Amino acid sequence: MEIRIKMRFKNTVRFVLSFVTLMGIWGCQKVINVDLNEASPQMVIEGLINDAPGPYTVTISKSGSYFNQSVLEMVSGAQVIINDNNGTTDTLKELISGVYFTRKTRGVPGRTYTLKVISGDQEYDGSSTMFSHVNIDFLMLVKSDSQRFDFGGDNKNHTNVDIHCFFRDPAEKNFYRIKVFRNDTINNDNYRLFDDQYTNGQETELRVANATAGDTFRVELLSLDQATYEYYRTLEDLLHTNPIFGSTPANPNNNLSNGALGYFGACAVSYKTIIVTEAMINSVK
Repeated sequence: MEIRIKMRFKNTVRFVLSFVTLMGIWGCQKVINVDLNEASPQMVIEGLINDAPGPYTVTISKSGSYFNQSVLEMVSGAQVIINDNNGTTDTLKELISGVYFTRKTRGVPGRTYTLKVISGDQEYDGSSTMFSHVNIDFLMLVKSDSQRFDFGGDNKNHTNVDIHCFFRDPAEKNFYRIKVFRNDTINNDNYRLFDDQYTNGQETELRVANATAGDTFRVELLSLDQATYEYYRTLEDLLHTNPIFGSTPANPNNNLSNGALGYFGACAVSYKTIIVTEAMINSVK
C-alpha cells in the first residue's frame, strides 16, 4: 500500500513539473506579426494567333495583389498593334473591356508576328513565328497495356482502351501541344507538351485520352514555336510545384518585354474528332 502511494505521489509530481515547464515555454513565446507587402500589379498580356480563320484576340489585364490574386483588373484604352513580316499592320479594336480583336491579321505558317502594346507611358513587345501546319492523320482506339483502377464507378470502359493520335512529324525541329476536348470540355490537368527530339521526321503516335463509350473527343494538335512551348512548359512546372516543400515559384518564361506576364504566340492547328461507341471499344483486340 505504501509503495502504491509513493508511486502515485511521484507521478503527480512529474505531471505538475511537466505542466509548469510547458506553461513556462508558452509564456515565453512572442507573437510576431509578419508584414506581407502588397506586390505591385503587373501587366498580363495573353494573345494567340493560329492558322484558323480570325479574328484573334489579345487580352490585357493586371495581376492581382497577394491578398486578392483571383481578381484581375482589365486594362482598357491600350493601343495594341500586330505586324507580320509580310507587311501587314493591324491596329486591334477593343470590343470588350480589356479584350482587343484583330481586323486584318491572318495566321499563315512561316510568318513572324510582332505585338506592340502601349498602355499609359509603358510599352510591351513580343514576337512569335508560326511553325508548319502538321495534320493529324487519324485517331485510333488501342488497348492499353497498363492497368487502370477506377475509383469513381465509371463502367463505360470495361476493356481499358485508349485513344491514340497519329501524325507525320516534319523533318525540322518542332514543338507541340495536344488539347483534348471531351464533349466540348477540355481537360486542363496538364498541357500535354511534346517535342520531336526522338521522332523528328517520323510517323508519330501519342496516347491522348482514355476512351469512354458514348463520348465525343476532339483532339487538337498545336505546332508551337520554342518560346511558346517554353512558356507552357514552365507554367506547367509552376502549377505542379508544391508551395510547401518547393522553393519560391518564379514566373513562367515568356517572350514579352518590360516585365509583362503572359505570352504572345502563333501556332498552326489541326484537329480530328472521334465519337466512341460501346461496339468500337469491344472490337479492340
